[in-house]
Amino acid sequence: LILSVDNYVLNEGNLYYDLGEQGLITDYVIVMGYDEHWAGSEAGSVASIDFVERGISSAIEAGVPAAKLINGVPFYTRIWRTEGVETNSEAVGMDTTQEWLANRGITPTWDDVCCQYYASYQDGTAFFEVWVEDAQSLETKLSVMDNYGVAGVAAWKLGLESSDVWAIIEAYMN
Repeated sequence: LILSVDNYVLNEGNLYYDLGEQGLITDYVIVMGYDEHWAGSEAGSVASIDFVERGISSAIEAGVPAAKLINGVPFYTRIWRTEGVETNSEAVGMDTTQEWLANRGITPTWDDVCCQYYASYQDGTAFFEVWVEDAQSLETKLSVMDNYGVAGVAAWKLGLESSDVWAIIEAYMN
């Protein structure tokens, strides 16, 4: 039997989770390095590199041994729509994101701050934004995880990934 516990990235609202204690009594502590911005939030990246690194470093600082820490990565992107004062989003898989961009003739640009491709698009009164999760953003996240020597990677949600991510994950795990 292997016991793991999933946690949000530490923030002022969940400091009581006591990751250090979890690291003592579980086999693995998983930090969900995604949902930086979620359906009810302002528009933004699902998992910018600073957010991912903060999740890993705060778990280690809280006492989770790197050998027991697993970082969760997103296999999804949110397509954000702002119209007037209303902002909402739809979570879509990696391939669907690429189709959405291609169907609109949008070429995203690499954002060195988030370590993701970013694109925006105006359609009438609606403004769309997307911070793209893809193989390149995943590879950047895996590089940070490797720097910290964490035990492994988890992902949300199987079936939303593009086929090219598996070779990158396999290379990281070896």
